[in-house]
Amino acid sequence: MDNLNPTAPTTPPQENKYLGTKESIELHVRAYHSALKGASQVTVSSLTNLYQKTQPILHPLAENENVVDTSPLIYSFLRLPSCIDHTQKIIMGQMPEVFTDQGYENVEKWPAVTAQARRRMMHYSQPKKTLACFITSISDIDDIVNLAIALQLECNKFHTLLKKHYPTFKKVTDSIEKDNHLGAIGLDQNEFPKLKRALGKDWKKRLQNIYKKKLNLHVQLLAGSWIDYSKAVQRWWKNIHYKALKDHRAPPKTIYIISSNTHSVLNLLSGFSKHNKNKILSFIKKEKPYLYKEYQKIKNKQYFLNESDFLYYSSRFLKKSLKTPSLKKLNLKGVPASHYLDIDTQIIPLSSINPKNIDSRLKIKKPQKIKDSNALIFNIDYPLGFSAYHVLNQLLEHVKQIKGVYIIGKAAVLNSEIGDIQIPKAVFDEHSQNTYLVNNYFNREFKHESNLGSVLRNQKSVSVLGTYLQNKALLEIYSKNNFTVIEMENGPYLSAITEAVYPQQTPKNTIVDLNSLPFDVGIINYTSDTPYSKAKNLGAHRLTLDGVEPVYLAARAILQRIIDLEENSS
Repeated sequence: MDNLNPTAPTTPPQENKYLGTKESIELHVRAYHSALKGASQVTVSSLTNLYQKTQPILHPLAENENVVDTSPLIYSFLRLPSCIDHTQKIIMGQMPEVFTDQGYENVEKWPAVTAQARRRMMHYSQPKKTLACFITSISDIDDIVNLAIALQLECNKFHTLLKKHYPTFKKVTDSIEKDNHLGAIGLDQNEFPKLKRALGKDWKKRLQNIYKKKLNLHVQLLAGSWIDYSKAVQRWWKNIHYKALKDHRAPPKTIYIISSNTHSVLNLLSGFSKHNKNKILSFIKKEKPYLYKEYQKIKNKQYFLNESDFLYYSSRFLKKSLKTPSLKKLNLKGVPASHYLDIDTQIIPLSSINPKNIDSRLKIKKPQKIKDSNALIFNIDYPLGFSAYHVLNQLLEHVKQIKGVYIIGKAAVLNSEIGDIQIPKAVFDEHSQNTYLVNNYFNREFKHESNLGSVLRNQKSVSVLGTYLQNKALLEIYSKNNFTVIEMENGPYLSAITEAVYPQQTPKNTIVDLNSLPFDVGIINYTSDTPYSKAKNLGAHRLTLDGVEPVYLAARAILQRIIDLEENSS
């Protein structure tokens, strides 16, 4: 029988075997959390040695001073704002008053900055050379600290090698203009264009910054108690209640919670792509010809992506103003992220769903029943890691009746390909060291078929602490015990559900049986990364058209389940 706790204590490693073990990750995490609690600020360089000893699977060349590891460099650039090039200090806190108490007044009035591939409220003070990050859980600390370590390590390595092989920056630009690469330091015609895209439109100026000087980042945690995180999420909830729920004369009898994104549920229900098909195709033919070629392949049966899914993906390039009429018809209440949580929320009355607008693959058998429904769909833009616990806990505390909780999330998977779907039956959570046995509805019934990938049921997933907090030894432990789906949110969500059905707080290091729940639960993960493949890790590979089908397949399955439950309700 498979071990339900894949990281249960084993024989302590010998000193010469400490490098790259599970224990090396635990030591690294303890070290930086302890340092952040006990100091006004911590230098990133002081955290680098223990980080390198973990030998992260995402950062395989961390200890090699003679080679730029482009994959983690790209990954980090995509998840930090461009002002990081000039930043000297990163400060982390939950609310404006936390920053004020530490002498950083009005941080929310500092210029807002964003990253290409990470949703987080951030503000930058150029005079102070300080980046302020609003955090919502311990996962944000793990994420920011390790992004900073990886970025500084590789940028400084990059700086040293550039200086060694190119005596002037003009020599650097000459090499790029001639060959579109920096071959002298190993950035060939395959790797360098990826780095340019990650650096953005100002790539040349940012490259010059790397050439001029090394990074010397400092990090400071201003407050990190459980209460601080809870207060931030409470204010997020109050913002939703004030802006969206106050218009409902009577409280909704039923709420369905979906954790997904801000486009899939909306596209499937609004009819926007259906009604604007010609505009979308005309736009991509002119502005995105590479996409139009993919559309022609679909029409000629050379590419088996569904046409509707293609239109959903392509509609994102049109101006948001075109979506306004469909949103009004859907009677959707959109609540943008507040200063405390970068989580947008959509509140959709089921009674506003029009069978003429919805995706043709969704089936409504009793339209009058849906029209008479007093239920709401809460669709939240999925949070990062342990933030999921705080968010769902807040919803479960304040909503009278939950009829279903549904989760769609990305995962790194050890036994499948990019775009496949996994439906877990058991989840091991690194935060609590618990194994959750969950009655996942979609293991019993998954009505929609995949044209491009596989649907794997009855899987076992692991909710890890962070993307950089995994190494080969840890993945081998997971794989040996058939925990092949690696993600960050399932465990925290199930911890919140545990507290909603058991008379005590979430226990630690045990097996939690969630097979008998008072509401429906459905979890669907899709593969965005295959960590044993260097060519397809998170830094080198960005999910685009190949990720459209599993996202919309999962969203359709969830919406169909909600429709079926409402149609069969008494």
